[in-house]
Amino acid sequence: MERSLEIFSDGRVYEMEDDQAIKVTETQGQVEALIDVLQFTLAATFTVAPSDKQPPDVAERRGSLHINQEGFKLLTTFEGCELTAYDDGAGVWTIGYGHTKSVRKGMTITQAQAEEFFRDDLEKFESFVEDAVNVSVNDNQFSALVCFCFNVGPSQKGFGGSTLLRLLNQGDFQGAVNQFPIWNKVKGKPWLGLTRRRLAEQALFLGNDWKPFLNYQEDSVRTLKLTDPLMKGEDVRELQEALKKAGFDVKVDSVFGEDTAKAVKQFQKQNGLTVDGKAGTGTQKALGM
Repeated sequence: MERSLEIFSDGRVYEMEDDQAIKVTETQGQVEALIDVLQFTLAATFTVAPSDKQPPDVAERRGSLHINQEGFKLLTTFEGCELTAYDDGAGVWTIGYGHTKSVRKGMTITQAQAEEFFRDDLEKFESFVEDAVNVSVNDNQFSALVCFCFNVGPSQKGFGGSTLLRLLNQGDFQGAVNQFPIWNKVKGKPWLGLTRRRLAEQALFLGNDWKPFLNYQEDSVRTLKLTDPLMKGEDVRELQEALKKAGFDVKVDSVFGEDTAKAVKQFQKQNGLTVDGKAGTGTQKALGM
C-alpha cells in the first residue's frame, strides 16, 4: 500500500493510504512544520489538492507505544547532552540530546530546554516507528528501533527506506537484526562510536544486555597524531572528549590539530607514558577509551 501526501489550500497536509487519510498536520504556513511532515512520513509522493476539495476525515492513530527504560538509557547514553551547539562530524549542527531542528553555530540552551527538546523529538520518533512497523514487536524490539531511527533519521534515506525495516515487515526478524551493524558509517567510513551504538541497539532488540558494547573495541585501533592533512574522525572526537574529561583544555571538533597534540603530550607526561603526542593504544587505554 503506497502512501502519498496531499497539501490543501488551508496549509493542512494529509498523509493518504488507499484514499484514507492516515494523519493530518496543521502547518499554518510554517516552513518548519512542513519540513517535519516531509521528514516523518512514509509517503513516496505528494500532491497539491484543488482549492475546492474538502479535506477528508482522519483515521484514529495508534500512538500508544513508548520506549522502555532500557531504551531510554541507551538513547540518552549514546546521545549525551551538549548545551552548546556542535558539528556532529557529518556537517549537522546538533545540541542537547541529538536535537538538530533550527540549530545554528554558537547556539546555547539550558538543561531544561534540552530535556524539552528531547521529549518533543522522542515523541515524533516513537510515533513514526509505530506507524512504520507492520509486524508485532515486543518492548525491547520497539525501543531498539526507536533508538536506531533517532540516530539515522526517519526519512526514506534513513529508517523509513531501510532494508532493516523492509525485512522486519516481511517477518524476517533475523535478517533485520543483521542490518544494525551495517549502519555504522559517516561519509563512507566506519566510526567506532556508531559501531558501538549499532551493536548496543542490536543487543537490545534481541533482549540482551547492551551495556558491554559501550566499551567495545575493534581489533585495529588507529594511532591518532599530527598529519598533513590533519586527521579527522569520530575517534579523534572521542579522544578530545576523553582529554577534556581528564581536565585538559582542548576543543572538541573531531580534528587532530596542534592543541590536541599538546594536550596528548601533557597527559602522557602526567601519566608516565612515552611523550610523543601520538595517541596510540596505550594512551587511548589510559584515557579510558
